[in-house]
Amino acid sequence: MTVTILNVLCEGHTEDRFVSEVLKPYLQPFGIVVKHRILMTRRKDGYAGGLISYGKVRNDLVKWIKETSGHSGERNYFTTMFDFYALPNDFPDYSSAIKHRDKYRSVLELESAFGADIPNTNFIPYIQLHEFEALVFCGLDALLYEYPECGKEIESLRDVLSAYNNNPEAIDDSRETAPGKRIEKAIRSKYKYNKPKSGTAVTKAVGIDTLKMKCAHFGEWITKLESLN
Repeated sequence: MTVTILNVLCEGHTEDRFVSEVLKPYLQPFGIVVKHRILMTRRKDGYAGGLISYGKVRNDLVKWIKETSGHSGERNYFTTMFDFYALPNDFPDYSSAIKHRDKYRSVLELESAFGADIPNTNFIPYIQLHEFEALVFCGLDALLYEYPECGKEIESLRDVLSAYNNNPEAIDDSRETAPGKRIEKAIRSKYKYNKPKSGTAVTKAVGIDTLKMKCAHFGEWITKLESLN
C-alpha cells in the first residue's frame, strides 16, 4: 500500500502551527499524511522562520525533495505556505508579476514560475494573498473571543472587510494596512497580538470549509490538496 505524504514548507511559526493543528487533521480523512517544516533562515545557527530570499527557499525545498527520494511505499508531494506580503523580490518572475493590478493574477504568475523552477513534478506552490491574517479576517467573532475587551476595535475590522467587499484576500499589503498590521493596531491598546496562538485558534474555530468559501485562492489550493490521493 502506498502512503500519500504532503510535505509543507512554512514561512514561519504561525503557518507551521496552522498546518499542524488545522490543515493536518482536515486532510487526514482524505488519506493524506501531512508533514511540515519551517523555512530555515540561518542554518548555521539553527534559526527557522522568515522569508529572506528565494535562494533559501529553493535550497530547503530541494534538500527535502532529495531526502524523500527513493522511499518505497510513499508518494511524496510538496507545497508551501508563504505570504505574498513582503515576498522577496528575487522570486522567479517577481518583477513582471508584481506589476499586475489584479493581485490574483500576480500570485498565479509567481506560483507558476516558482513551480517551474523546482525540479519535482509533485510540487504545488502556494502563496497566500496577501498574508496569513487574511484567514483570521474570516473569523472576527472568534478573534473577539481571543481578545474580549476589544469589541469596538474588532467591529472596526468588520468595516475594513466590508470596504473590500467581504473578500479577506483583497485587503491590501502596505506596511501600515496589511491584514496583520490592521489586527495588531486594533487590539494593541489592550493586548499584544499573539500571531501563532490566535491565528490557529481563529482558523480552527472557523474551519477550513468556511475559509475555502471566503478566500478563493486559499480554496483553490485546498481543493488541489484534497485530490492528491
